[in-house]
Amino acid sequence: MLGNLEEIALHQLDIGRIEAVNNCRELRILLLQANLIPRLENLHRLKKLEYLNVALNNIQRLENLEGCESLKKLDLTCNFVDLEQLASVRSLRNNTRLEELYMTGNPCAKWEGYRPYVLASLPQLTKLDGTDVTRSERIEAVQQLKALERTLAADATANARDNEAVRRRRAQEPDDGDAREWCPETRTLDALEARERKLEVEESRRAGQRKDDYLLGIEPDRPRRLFKEDGSVIQMNMGKWPFKIDETRDEIVVDISFPKFLDTAQIDAEVQPTYVRCTAKGKHIQLLLPDEVNAMASVAVRSTTTGHLVLRCPKARPLVEGLRAPPEQLEDKRAIAREQIELAGAVDIRGIVSDAAAEAEAKVALAAEVPPPLEGDAELDDDDDAPPPLE
Repeated sequence: MLGNLEEIALHQLDIGRIEAVNNCRELRILLLQANLIPRLENLHRLKKLEYLNVALNNIQRLENLEGCESLKKLDLTCNFVDLEQLASVRSLRNNTRLEELYMTGNPCAKWEGYRPYVLASLPQLTKLDGTDVTRSERIEAVQQLKALERTLAADATANARDNEAVRRRRAQEPDDGDAREWCPETRTLDALEARERKLEVEESRRAGQRKDDYLLGIEPDRPRRLFKEDGSVIQMNMGKWPFKIDETRDEIVVDISFPKFLDTAQIDAEVQPTYVRCTAKGKHIQLLLPDEVNAMASVAVRSTTTGHLVLRCPKARPLVEGLRAPPEQLEDKRAIAREQIELAGAVDIRGIVSDAAAEAEAKVALAAEVPPPLEGDAELDDDDDAPPPLE
C-alpha cells in the first residue's frame, strides 16, 4: 500500500532520521518540515519526487539527492548549512529539473556572495529564496564565479576557525539554558524539553478530568474488549458501517462502506490470518474471515468516489480447481457407490451349508457323462511299432 502513495506529510513529529519512504516509488510530494533530521539520506529511489520540504531541521549539508531525477522544488529554510558547506549545493547540478531552491535562515545565506554563487553553481534555477532569477543576474554570477570560489574558500576557513573558538569557550563556561548557542544540538534539546512540557500538561489535564468525574459520580469508560478470554475474536461493528464479504477460490474480498468524506489518514486497517480489523475515529469494525488468508500479501484500496475500503486477502491455501473432479462426475461416483451398497446388502444364505446327498448325486451324474473310448484307441495300445511315450 505504501508503494502507491503520491504524497506524505510527516511534519512536526520530532523525526530524527529519514527512513521507510525510499520504497514509495510513486511519491511526488514529501513534507518533513519541523523535525530533527540531521542529514538527507534514503531518498535515492524516489525517481518521481517533485517537491521536498525539509525546512526547520538540523541539516548541515546538501547530499544524496542525485537520484531524485524529477525534483523541481527543494525547501531547506532555517537549517544549519554553514559557509564551509555552501559548496555542497553543487551536488544538485545533476537535478536538471530543479527550478526552486529555498535556503533562507541558514548561516551561509548571510555571506555577501551567497546568491551569485548559488546561481552560478546551479544554472537550472528559475527562483532562489522566492525571488525570480533574471538573465542578466545569471550572466553576471557566472562571470564572478572564479572570484567567488576563492573568496568562499578563505571565508569558510576563517568561519570554521571562529566556530571552533566559540565551541571551546562555551565548553569552559557553565551551562546556562538561557544563553545556549543556536546549533543542531540546541534545537534537539529544545524539542525534547517542549515534548516533556507537553506531556506534563496533558497528564495534569487528565488527572483533573478524572478528579472531576469522580466527584460527579461518572465512571470512566472501560476499554472495549477485542478478544474473549479463550483468545477467540469478538466480531463487532461499533460504527455500524455497511460491509460485505465475498469469497472466491483463491481470495477473500472485504468491502467496508466508510463515509465518503472521511479522511483516509484516519482509517487504520489491519489484516490477520483469521480476521480483519479497521479503526476510524476510535470505533472498531472486526470481522471473522471464512478461511485463513495470507496477511502479508493482502492489499487495501479505497475508492475516492464512494469512500469504500476494499481489502483483498489471498487465501493461505487456495483451492486448485484443476485437481477437483467436475460436480457431474462426483455425482456419478456417488450414485455408483450407493448402488454397490444396495447390491451388497441382499445376500443369499441358502447355499452356505453343503448337502452330502446332493454332492453324491452330482458325482454320479458327472461319471455318467464321461464319453466312451474311441475305436482306434485299442489298436494304438496293442501296436508294437508305436514309439514309447515321451517322459
